[in-house]
Amino acid sequence: MPTMTMTNDQLAAVAKMLVEAAKQKSINLRVVGGVAIELTCANLAAQPKLQRARHDLDLVAPRGDWHALAGIFAAHGWEARAHSAHPTFEKDGVTLELFAPNFGFANFAPRLGLTAPTLPLADLLLIKLQRVPFADKDRQDAIALLIEHRVAAGAADDHIDAAYLGKLCAHNWGLFHRVYDNTIALEQVLDQYLEPEEAQLVWRRIETIQSELDRQPKGLRWMCAQFLRKPTQVPR
Repeated sequence: MPTMTMTNDQLAAVAKMLVEAAKQKSINLRVVGGVAIELTCANLAAQPKLQRARHDLDLVAPRGDWHALAGIFAAHGWEARAHSAHPTFEKDGVTLELFAPNFGFANFAPRLGLTAPTLPLADLLLIKLQRVPFADKDRQDAIALLIEHRVAAGAADDHIDAAYLGKLCAHNWGLFHRVYDNTIALEQVLDQYLEPEEAQLVWRRIETIQSELDRQPKGLRWMCAQFLRKPTQVPR
């Protein structure tokens, strides 16, 4: 396999270029994963404990556009590789993987057109917070998003929409507990990555998310699952 030659900045630039090339064909291609963190966290360079080398490029687009995207990638020098669940390409030692717009419990297809070149900030955070196991790299990326962007209710490009997260989790018991448990785990390690004042800021933003998760009315199926699986924690 060729030696990797792309820096994080180069990967981010390539990602933006591919998103723009897809836009010219009326395709909503969006960046997720580590490169999306690079694109949305302008002050990441000031946080050495949150930095890490990005070794691949993760993109999402509707399955119906995958064939056209393969042609776009090939035109930009990416070579297709054998795949099973999703298309994979390589260039300069970097692997590009193309995914459908759904991760675990969440379907992001209706949100592909909201922002570019990445998914909205709340979705990028949600992808990290629903991970099990909640790996170090996921914690780093979640903290990077939370130190960079304020958390508030309502859709906007410049903040993480806590109400959106709360509503999604209110309709899915499993997603609720994954996200809630991972936010608790995140609070417990903030001092490993941030200075005390910064850790307090991120802690407050996590508390805002947790409050919204608690506040949103839960559906009947959610309540039934809670009663069966965690009867001592059924909301009153």
